[in-house]
Amino acid sequence: MAGTVERMAAYLRARIDLGTLEPGNKLPPTGALMSQFDLSDNAVYRAIALLKAEGYLVSQQGKGVFVAPRRNLIAGAQRIRGITQAGETIHHKRSERVPAPDWVASFLGEGECVNRVRTVQRGDFVREASQSWVHVDVAEVVPEIDLPEPCDPTWQAVYAERSGNAVQAVARTVDARITTDDDRAALNLEGDFAVLVLRSVYATGDKVIGVGEAVYAPGYPLSVT
Repeated sequence: MAGTVERMAAYLRARIDLGTLEPGNKLPPTGALMSQFDLSDNAVYRAIALLKAEGYLVSQQGKGVFVAPRRNLIAGAQRIRGITQAGETIHHKRSERVPAPDWVASFLGEGECVNRVRTVQRGDFVREASQSWVHVDVAEVVPEIDLPEPCDPTWQAVYAERSGNAVQAVARTVDARITTDDDRAALNLEGDFAVLVLRSVYATGDKVIGVGEAVYAPGYPLSVT
């Protein structure tokens, strides 16, 4: 019976998590993976794209595909798979079609996009309020993004698996600002505070398909890798 993209990805993911595939190890050639997992070359590429999107694998031009450095792996897994710290929960607030704000339109182009809003909480404490603006073309591949609930594991990973196109965070910037009305409402704050703001840009190939903005509560540590 033919294999599946999910089986190949799960097998490699488990070997990396267990340490039998270590950071820097090179994956076998495509032909060998096709034979091992009974997959077409396109299916192998899709599985590799999914693991790249999750932060497990990286490509080195002209050399091949390698297990990602541990720091990148942890950061990628937290970003793409939505891993929270112990005692924290993710609350999806809404998902709706909206006109792209000016700064978002500078990446996605003018017109409608899908705005997804969530918070990360520890009990009643909101430690992060985040939004993503996703190109409407993504909804043709991942219609779940129009629903106010999580994608499994995230829209980036689902898009990569279904389309066969890797999704990468091509830009990340950190800034600080005094809380806006929206920040105070999202983070349950009263008064003015300085907050850290992380903005990310996601692309497949040379096309930007989503941008995100995360605002962190005062005093919450933020590490960017």
